[in-house]
Amino acid sequence: MSQLGLSRIQLKRTVEYMQASLLRDVRLKELASVAGLSPSHFGRAFKASTGLTPHRWIVQRRVQLAQRLMRESGKSIVIAAQMAGFATQSHFTKAFRTMTGATPRAWLRDVGTGGVGTDRVHRKE
Repeated sequence: MSQLGLSRIQLKRTVEYMQASLLRDVRLKELASVAGLSPSHFGRAFKASTGLTPHRWIVQRRVQLAQRLMRESGKSIVIAAQMAGFATQSHFTKAFRTMTGATPRAWLRDVGTGGVGTDRVHRKE
């Protein structure tokens, strides 16, 4: 019988590792090693378990971190993007828009007027 997703312990270890490594580039091979799987099997199993690819999971967490930095610490968009592990502001803006449906500037404007401001990433429907 083949396993579709990761075991609870594999998922827990992998997510903890990814969270601890959020600000650096993490390779699929590295994550697969943490779970004790081949890279191709790990990628499929992680997506089956979370609904996201490992890369998408990391980008989503980085966007959430940047949102908290901007909202709670008053960091500028550029500083929040850098502190959340994005190499460039354009990559951050693209990822932010993909995840939330708004640019960081529009999101900040909405947060300031009581609009969007939650910890969740808002997806475009």
